[in-house]
Amino acid sequence: KMHGYMRMYWAKKILEWTEDVSEAMKFAIYLNDKYSLDGRDPNGYAGIAWSIGGVHDRAWGKRAVFGKIRFMNYNGCKRKFDVEGYISRANDLVSDKMISHKSNEILQ
Repeated sequence: KMHGYMRMYWAKKILEWTEDVSEAMKFAIYLNDKYSLDGRDPNGYAGIAWSIGGVHDRAWGKRAVFGKIRFMNYNGCKRKFDVEGYISRANDLVSDKMISHKSNEILQ
């Protein structure tokens, strides 16, 4: 399951990298539904709406790209949780899956 703070962070990054809010919402929903355990769940949609649309949040100072949506950055993530540990764990999961997948190919 994706850490809630990570979902907020990556959804805001998607907002930065896309042309507009509508496109950001489409990408975030697609990725969340496909790869997150709570994909297609109200909590996932609420997290994305909070991150990109500011739903359930107050207005912040106006910024380029974000408007009045709360800004989040990498340093904020480091203060909230163990980013390096999270990345290491994700890499381990990918490596284990890749090894398992390749082992199955060899056995067949």
